[in-house]
Amino acid sequence: MPASTVYSFPVKFAVLVTLLAPVTASAWGPDGHQIVARVAELRLTPDTQRGIIALLTGTTNSIVAGPVTGIADGHLPSWADDVRRRRSETAPWHFVDIPFTAGSYDPARDCNGEHQGCVVEAIRDQARLMGDRGAGSTERVEALKFLVHFVGDAHQPLHCAERNGDKGGNLCRVEWPGESKPTKLHVVWDSHILRRNLDEAQLNATEYAEKLNARITDEHAAAWKTGTSADWAWEAHQVAVTKVYAGIPDDGSTGKITEEYIHAGQSIIDEQLMKGGVRLAHILNEAFQP
Repeated sequence: MPASTVYSFPVKFAVLVTLLAPVTASAWGPDGHQIVARVAELRLTPDTQRGIIALLTGTTNSIVAGPVTGIADGHLPSWADDVRRRRSETAPWHFVDIPFTAGSYDPARDCNGEHQGCVVEAIRDQARLMGDRGAGSTERVEALKFLVHFVGDAHQPLHCAERNGDKGGNLCRVEWPGESKPTKLHVVWDSHILRRNLDEAQLNATEYAEKLNARITDEHAAAWKTGTSADWAWEAHQVAVTKVYAGIPDDGSTGKITEEYIHAGQSIIDEQLMKGGVRLAHILNEAFQP
């Protein structure tokens, strides 16, 4: 696909940690990223599967030795989090801090200027690079790994919102049931609620992804493919505003995570992971079509 047409998201697709740790965002943690990647992998066309295998041939997993042949292999879905530690310029690509009171996503306010990029533009840019068959294989492999990760990031609601400068809930303290010390609201949505889902299902991340994929109807998939990365980020932002921050104090005091809140969050996280997988598969299938 020519670089000029690769993933501009046209209308036709209408498609942590302690409180003293550095303020970063690692959306979903390894489990969540693995789930998004595996859901997507299960929805790839044969042409896309062959294209990805050809692209990844010879690539070595940076954490666990061995060849990488798929987007859900080993550490690939979380690779971008490790790279961020060495390449600080990539850090802003993992999130977009749309203000809590915003009426819409504003790229000039939320993505450019002092932000030096955001997940909305990163998805667009990495998809374009990955799909450019005239680009070098090393650059395309890196773009693929970034893309797998960033689509997952864009579906963690607190990667698309901040309230009172709380850095996507990283500066918002809450009490999780059974823990003696407060944690970050961001961590609750990165890992705590998802871990509850996995524990209750007694499944690992790969098995849970397969369970979620089986729940996705054709109607769901068709609806979720529509829109752009900006639309998806705005959708996640609205989830944060109406659900994630609901009942959480905005005055700096420590909030309390209730079982009712957790139960509601479990369903929200399942849907966000399913949407992320469907949308990632759609981007990849478009990019690798003959």
